[in-house]
This record gives sequence, structure tokens and C-alpha cells, in this order.
Amino acid sequence: MYSSVTDICTENELNAVLTHIESVASQSRSPHWTPGWRGESEVALLDAIFSARAPYGGPSSGVRAVLARWRSHRGDNRLDDLTTLAELNSDPDVLVEILSNRQFVPGNSRTKAAAAAVAAQTLVAVGLSRSSDFEQHTEQQFEAFCAIPGLGETTWECMLMHLGVRTDAAAAHLNSFVADALEPLHQNLAAGIAEDRSPVILTAAANALGTDLASLEHAVWRYQHKLRRPKRRHSGAALRSVG
Repeated sequence: MYSSVTDICTENELNAVLTHIESVASQSRSPHWTPGWRGESEVALLDAIFSARAPYGGPSSGVRAVLARWRSHRGDNRLDDLTTLAELNSDPDVLVEILSNRQFVPGNSRTKAAAAAVAAQTLVAVGLSRSSDFEQHTEQQFEAFCAIPGLGETTWECMLMHLGVRTDAAAAHLNSFVADALEPLHQNLAAGIAEDRSPVILTAAANALGTDLASLEHAVWRYQHKLRRPKRRHSGAALRSVG
């Protein structure tokens, strides 16, 4: 029976969510069970751009191989200064060589490496050079990023997911996933329950699976984004950082 208490997850609800996760985004099938790149704006940006319309790969292939090459080039433990990517905008072929990847962005207007350099320069110009800057980003900064050919809202949301920032649009995807899982239990009440208690329910699911909440949310977001694209309700004021 449905309870309006917002800080609990019943056993039936937990089982329903776990069943849904196993059915559509299990750890054994989805490559997106990663906690992201908290405190590493450079890697978060590269991941978001290079994972667009491309296989994510495994721990040492695909997108993560690109990230490993950048990390090796930088030689730092924490990659949180977008000016290092922005400085390569004058000759993006250098970044192509560093990353050993010549994939193009959607629309084929430029390589993903060139897009990353342009994006970094744009973000720095509007005051977003480090991961902490994104916690209070504005609509104008969002629009400046999305104006870059080949990039857009999905790339922006993916970058923020990796940085631990959840926008209204990301929350809508997570809520939709939980609502779909709870539909057999609560039917027309599922959407309201998900909106009230998704964080609690997903936290319980992550604990039951022995993983961290960030990894679960990333896998869920990736799946849900492919499934449906809710109307954008973006607000710089409506953000939360997941600990």
C-alpha cells in the first residue's frame, strides 16, 4: 500500500526497481556503470563528446581509451583545468594526435577532438573552467555551449552527469525510470511516487547492488535518454550535487 512518507523504499518497490534495472540496464550488459569524473572537468568534457553516437567500450577501449591518452599526456592526477584543452583550439590536429581518434561529431562538421577544444575555449570564456564552476551554471552558459555545431543539450547533460551535477532534465529521466519500474505496483500513482522518492529508491537500489549511487544514476540516465527525451525544463537554480 502506498505511503506518502518520502524517506523510505518498501521491499516491493526495491524489488521492482532491481528487476527493471536487471531487465534493461544490468551491470553485465551496460558499459555505463561508472561514477563519472567528479572534480575532473577536462575528462568529463571529453567523455561527453567522444561518447556521442559511439560505442562506449570497456575499461581500456573506446571512450575510456581516449581519456587514458589525455591523462597520460597531461601526467596529472586531477584534470580540472579546461584551459589546457582550450589552448589547443588554434591547432586541433594536435589534440587528434594526442587522443589518437579521428571520429567526427554528429553532422560531421569537425572532429570530436576539434569540438572538444572549441567547447573548452567557449566554456572558459563564459566562466566555466573548473568542475566547481558548473555547480552554479547559468542558462546563458548552457546556450553558449549548445551553440557549438555538433554539440548540444545531450552532451551538456552528459558532462554535468559526470561532474555530479543533476539538472531538472536529468532528474526527469531518473524519475521516469523509477516510475516505469513502479508501474506494475502503483499504476497511475507511479509517476507521483517517483517524483517524490526517486533519490531514496535509487539509493536503496544502489546499496542492494553493492555499487555507488553515481554509477547507477549514470547507467539509468544513459538508458532512459535513449528511450525517451522529455521536454527540456532547464534551470540554473534547480541543481543538486550527488555525494
